[in-house]
Amino acid sequence: MKLIIIVGSSRAHGVSSRVVSFIRRHLEGRASIEELWLRDYRIDYCDADNACSETDCAIQDDVAAIVDEMVKSDAILYLPVMHAYGTNSRFQAFLERVGYGFMRPRERPLRDKLAAVAVVGRRYGHTAVFGQVVLNVLLNKMVLVGSGFPATFNTQLIQDPEAEQALQETLDRLIEHYHKLHERPPHGVERLRLLKQVQFQTG
Repeated sequence: MKLIIIVGSSRAHGVSSRVVSFIRRHLEGRASIEELWLRDYRIDYCDADNACSETDCAIQDDVAAIVDEMVKSDAILYLPVMHAYGTNSRFQAFLERVGYGFMRPRERPLRDKLAAVAVVGRRYGHTAVFGQVVLNVLLNKMVLVGSGFPATFNTQLIQDPEAEQALQETLDRLIEHYHKLHERPPHGVERLRLLKQVQFQTG
């Protein structure tokens, strides 16, 4: 399984970095992991020209390259940080540009790809950010994997065992679901999509 971790933090050695290291240790030998730190990419703000309803966004930055990496993955773990009770501005811009400028005109190419979410923040607001990213995952028709409790890391704690356990169980379930989805069907039986793709008109 190829897992991409999309990291919203701008800090090189903060809590998000510890979470990424935790993921690497836990999945060692079971998954190929790529870290995609948004701080390393140019992500411009959406210009809201609505021209990307039919074709890719025309803004010349690094978002198209990010999208290409996402499409090549088997699973995506979103790791935003919380600022002002919401996700930080870079991660917000990333969600807007990817979803509106590329996922929509390409008819949701992340459909059926596995996804999970973990959130890093000082305190309060974690579940609001978690919910925002979950809704984005569902908008893109991905398969959301969780452990029952959201993996939300409190940056005021040296260690956060409860968040680590939730993330560990989420990662295990990602691996479990990946293998279930990629089991070979019986000879002569094709794997079918359960739902037809639905397109909504803009009003």
